Amino acid sequence: MSLFRDLHIKNGDVVLDAGANPTYLADRDVIAQDVVHAILDSGLAHLLIGDRQSSVTRDTHTRITLLVEDDPRIKPGTVRVEQGTDGHWWVFARTLDFGDIHTKFTGGAHDGN
Repeated sequence: MSLFRDLHIKNGDVVLDAGANPTYLADRDVIAQDVVHAILDSGLAHLLIGDRQSSVTRDTHTRITLLVEDDPRIKPGTVRVEQGTDGHWWVFARTLDFGDIHTKFTGGAHDGN
C-alpha cells in the first residue's frame, strides 16, 4: 500500500501504458516528480538555463535547494543540485520515509528519474 500516489507525468503529458491507460507513481517517485514540478512551476529552472553567470547560477542553486527543502517529505540538509555533463540538471535529496531521490530536469521539462 502506497502512502503517496499520483499520475505519472513526463514532458507535460500523462504517461500511458500499452492499453492506453494512465500510469501511476507511488511514494518516492511521487515525491521526485513533485520536486521537479515545483522547480519548473517556480521558474527557477528557466533561470539556470537562461543565465549561466556563476553568481546567478549559485543563487539559483540556493533558491532551488530552499524550495526543495520546503517540502515536508524531504529531510532538510540533504538537497543537492548539480549540472550534468549532458546539460540536464539533477536534484538529489533524501526523503524522510522512502530513501534517496534523484531526478533530472531541463529548463522546461521533467525528463524522468
